[in-house]
Amino acid sequence: RPASTTWGAPLEPLGNGMRDAVGPGAYALREDVAELTSHGAPVIQPLRVASAYSVAHQDTDPRGLPVIGGDGKPGGVVKDIWIDSAEMVFRYLEVQTEGKAGARNVLLPIPFARIRRNQVEVHAIYGMHFADVPLTRHPDQVTKREEDQISAYYGAGTLYADPSRSEPLI
Repeated sequence: RPASTTWGAPLEPLGNGMRDAVGPGAYALREDVAELTSHGAPVIQPLRVASAYSVAHQDTDPRGLPVIGGDGKPGGVVKDIWIDSAEMVFRYLEVQTEGKAGARNVLLPIPFARIRRNQVEVHAIYGMHFADVPLTRHPDQVTKREEDQISAYYGAGTLYADPSRSEPLI
């Protein structure tokens, strides 16, 4: 709903701001198919599938590291890294998390992660929020729409993960 009755007022979520697709959590309804290479393989794949790629020896390999949310609480453990073979960059960390529904593997966009030697830090969301990150339908590929939904969830966390984040900074 609009935050006030004035014309052009920002929209406020009515339910879960992390999932309501408003403000920093908004996304476009892109095609719900994976982006494919000219050979028909998904462009973005986990290293368990794209085994020709690896982490440079001088860099920290985050697999096995704990993921810590913006509240300092654990959100899960990095299980794999997803590479964009068209751009030759890592796009996501795959995080195994525990929630009410049990263990789940969710994606964490690299721009929202700070990889340290002993842990991965995520300021955008809190430890408890990892259990609600939108899932992919397929364990080894992500669709264009799923990418937007996942990134929007973390983006929404920058404002809605904690009520104090939506207050003005003075």
